[in-house]
Amino acid sequence: MTQGEVSGKEGRRVLSKALIFLGALMVIAGLSLALGTILFLRATDRRYRESQEELFRAFQEGPWGDGEGQRVSILPGDALARITAPTIGLDAMVVELSGLDDTENLKKGPGHVPGTALPGEVGNCVVSGHRTTYGAPFRDLDRLESGDPIYLETRRGSFEYRVVGQKVVLPQDLGVLEPTPEPTLTLTACHPRYSASRRLVVTAVLAHEGPVQ
Repeated sequence: MTQGEVSGKEGRRVLSKALIFLGALMVIAGLSLALGTILFLRATDRRYRESQEELFRAFQEGPWGDGEGQRVSILPGDALARITAPTIGLDAMVVELSGLDDTENLKKGPGHVPGTALPGEVGNCVVSGHRTTYGAPFRDLDRLESGDPIYLETRRGSFEYRVVGQKVVLPQDLGVLEPTPEPTLTLTACHPRYSASRRLVVTAVLAHEGPVQ
């Protein structure tokens, strides 16, 4: 075997070891990323559950209104209403936000956008929520179909809305916040999952109003 053949064989051996080492590093990096993602999701879900428990306790003490239709001051972070949508297994407390950019309070649960109508009122009641992290309360929002019920329970009454439509818009489209001439519920979330490139919008109209259950 010539010197050149020995050198070539040694070079291939070194290259093979380098490729194996590189592959191992990529596997380790992938596993580390996956583990980090799992731990992050668990941490956000735990924070969500703790916040929801606190909001539910506060809601039982008095969410908003005095039972006679009178409004009281709702501060950012306060429990506003309980939202349920049996079709997709949604059951969460809605928190009042300080604005569209209030990401901290949105981590507690679905958030009511200030300046929009309150549950049951004439106008557009807008509620945003996460689809992937922090409990992902709006994970299956895209599964809602026309006619599906959505319930908002407050201290002064329970309100049943029925889905009338669904659409996807750009994040900068603020038309979803526009007032409406009838009691309307608008639910919004990022779309698709794990992306903020679009917004999923579900619209529902008030179908029935009843006393506190």
